[in-house]
Amino acid sequence: MIRDEVMYSIKEVSKKFEVSYDTLRYYEKENLLTNVQRDNNNRRIYSDNNLDELSKVVHLRQLGATISEIKRMMQLFNEKIDVDSYDEGIAFLKRLNEGLNQKIASIESQKAFLHEKITRFTNERNKLDGM
Repeated sequence: MIRDEVMYSIKEVSKKFEVSYDTLRYYEKENLLTNVQRDNNNRRIYSDNNLDELSKVVHLRQLGATISEIKRMMQLFNEKIDVDSYDEGIAFLKRLNEGLNQKIASIESQKAFLHEKITRFTNERNKLDGM
């Protein structure tokens, strides 16, 4: 551990990223978080590098990536960086983007449904008010 390096407790990291302690431990077990240090009391402490790793994992999970897909991306870019690695990474990110576009379309459809129902209920209510 480098002196003067800011380190974060599991509680701080859990709160910042809105993930459970168990999730943090699981990501460490799956090697998605690497080189997590321990303090003098054997409690996990996280570096800025760990937070950068976690940010990537959390974003990719929110986008629908599986743990194995995230591991694959980390493996590609930690072991070798070549054209094939970039092509695989780009294809993966495009799949996530397409999934996100589908979710957005679904939410937009739900919003339109709600808007139509609110309008209808408001009009019906106003008719009762006018009686």
